[in-house]
Amino acid sequence: MHSPVSDAHNYRANRTEKYLDHSLMPPCQAACPLHMDVRGYVDLVAQGKIMEALQSIRSGNPFPSICAYVCTHPCEDACRRCQVDKPVAIRALKRFAVEFGGDRMVQAEAETTQQEKVAIVGSGPAGMACAYYLRKLGYPATIFEAHSEMGGMLRVGIPQYRLPRQVLDTEVQRLTQMGVEIRLSTKVVSLDLLFDLGYKAIFITIGAHQSLRMGIEGEESPGVIDGATFLREVNLGLKPSLGERVAVVGGGNVAIDAARTAVRLGTKRVNILYRRGRAEMPADPEEVEQALGEGIEILFLVIPTRIKRGNGRLSVTCVRMELGAPDASSRRRPVPIKDSEFNEEFDTLITAIGQAPQTPGGFDVRMGKGSTIQVDPTTLTTNRVGVFAGGDAVTGPATVTEALAAGRLAASRIDDYLQHRYPVAGKAEREKLVGDLLPETIEMIRKISRLEPPILLPEARVKDFEPVELVYDWETATNEARRCLRCGMGAEILFQDKCATCLTCLKVCPYHVPCLDASGTIQIPAEQCQACGICVAECPAKVIVLRKPYDRRSINEELDHILKSAAESKSKPFIVGFCCQYGLFGIGTLANLWRGAKAGVWIVPVLCVAKVEAEQILRAFEMGAEGVFIAGCGEQCSREDTAFWVRQRVEKVRKVLAQVGFETERLQTFFPSTTNEDLAPELDKFAEQIGRLYLASAIMQEVKS
Repeated sequence: MHSPVSDAHNYRANRTEKYLDHSLMPPCQAACPLHMDVRGYVDLVAQGKIMEALQSIRSGNPFPSICAYVCTHPCEDACRRCQVDKPVAIRALKRFAVEFGGDRMVQAEAETTQQEKVAIVGSGPAGMACAYYLRKLGYPATIFEAHSEMGGMLRVGIPQYRLPRQVLDTEVQRLTQMGVEIRLSTKVVSLDLLFDLGYKAIFITIGAHQSLRMGIEGEESPGVIDGATFLREVNLGLKPSLGERVAVVGGGNVAIDAARTAVRLGTKRVNILYRRGRAEMPADPEEVEQALGEGIEILFLVIPTRIKRGNGRLSVTCVRMELGAPDASSRRRPVPIKDSEFNEEFDTLITAIGQAPQTPGGFDVRMGKGSTIQVDPTTLTTNRVGVFAGGDAVTGPATVTEALAAGRLAASRIDDYLQHRYPVAGKAEREKLVGDLLPETIEMIRKISRLEPPILLPEARVKDFEPVELVYDWETATNEARRCLRCGMGAEILFQDKCATCLTCLKVCPYHVPCLDASGTIQIPAEQCQACGICVAECPAKVIVLRKPYDRRSINEELDHILKSAAESKSKPFIVGFCCQYGLFGIGTLANLWRGAKAGVWIVPVLCVAKVEAEQILRAFEMGAEGVFIAGCGEQCSREDTAFWVRQRVEKVRKVLAQVGFETERLQTFFPSTTNEDLAPELDKFAEQIGRLYLASAIMQEVKS
């Protein structure tokens, strides 16, 4: 059917689709040591496209299943949703994508295209990542590990309730599939020997396994054990006898891990002694809360000063502290309170006040502060030719994600060295989004409570080392992902010289973002725009675009595809529906609108129906559609005024339809509410109505002929 709309009014915008992606790097991505596309995979989860989300995650992270459990999620600390309510649960969404996307089934493959062999000393996260990326680059890679199992601190330093062993084993197996050679129980004491064996480059990543000493009297007493040794023994299958009362000294994640491990080994009473307050505690706040829930008592502003052994127990003399001026770590320095000493008795004292690398003297590499290895910050080379170093051995104790980033960088630098080139400057980094949200913008953003992943009850989790945190269900994950503000993808005025300064964008923006500068020019501050797309669709001059052009181009491409498919199927009546992707996929509120070609209903998924433009609606009629509908996700929408502006736009299009003799009822909008969540009956009625109009039109054509 040829629509008279094409003869009466060509409503297509006369502008190019092929402009550049101007989206800015959001704060979450900038905070991630791996610079993962957090915004991208969270948005895919929000749409229910879980396999695509996993693919996006794997493109930036060699071991996403590990990070899904143990990442310290600095991205969440940087999330601008913090300024509105609470940050998006990014790490938990990654875990969901890994579990539901089928990460266990992903096969890793690599071809050997280079001859130079590379040795990696240490199998922690940095070593594993380096081996992964070296194999991707085609190099033969061998990992040398002193322990009997792979993983470094992932294996011996993190309790199984935080990182299940089968998860780590799966990643090790993938490295083997890629062709990485693994030599266990092989302690390297001389780098010269590795060079003699034919290795052309060496990467030292031996971690920081040596615990720091407290430097107090009685520290060598029986019953005093360092946290790293304690966790290593437990993780390798031993069960140290701790007694009924245990104290852990420290306030970091190792201290929390040691205390929670002691509880799982049957210790009746566990205390943590920490010299600062709760606010200064460097441990993950979630881990601290879970520790408290498991009955662990934390004594803040307390430090041990002397240990004595007698009658089979440890008598620990402690002193109370108060906080003074900030120190080099920007935390307030603890100062002893005069005459505040007191004694406590424990069966075991576990020290967890920090760790440092322990580099064999036979490596002959230059050492720096804190027993770390000195490297060139650009090339990661040590003072020895062909020897590189990274991870905790260089930086001191850091996070798993930082170690993975170090391993990736090391692989790149080793490739540069073996190919006889100085490290080339990387591709220009995308401009970062900076600046806080304005109060008036925050006020207009819909407040949506953060959905936490479920965790086992304390009485259940202390019985064994099973994972404490459970995975989201599908509906919870997609709802949590929809809280993302999609920072950096907002609107911009692409052709400032063509802007008519009509102020339409100021009038329609729900968030009060566009503004006039001192010269009278319209500005759309990138750090404030919420990417709803309303101003893009309403701009009369068509000079406003979204910084990431995917939205509009995908709608037009989908319409072209539908036209070809509809012509082949010849199903009548021909109905086009623009539907919110977030409601369509998975178990979204619009999932029941899928009909397929046989029903004559063709769905165009869109990233929020607020972005559907009048010209695109008219184009569907121009293509021959007898009916068009727009379906939003209703009260589930995280945007403001979506339904209002869609209905305003529809009324404008209806006026155009009326002018060319089209019945206005051929265009409808559907928005579910709490009282009307199933739109399928409404769509059926609409299809019947369009069918009657189509039949009447066909009869009229027959009469005329």
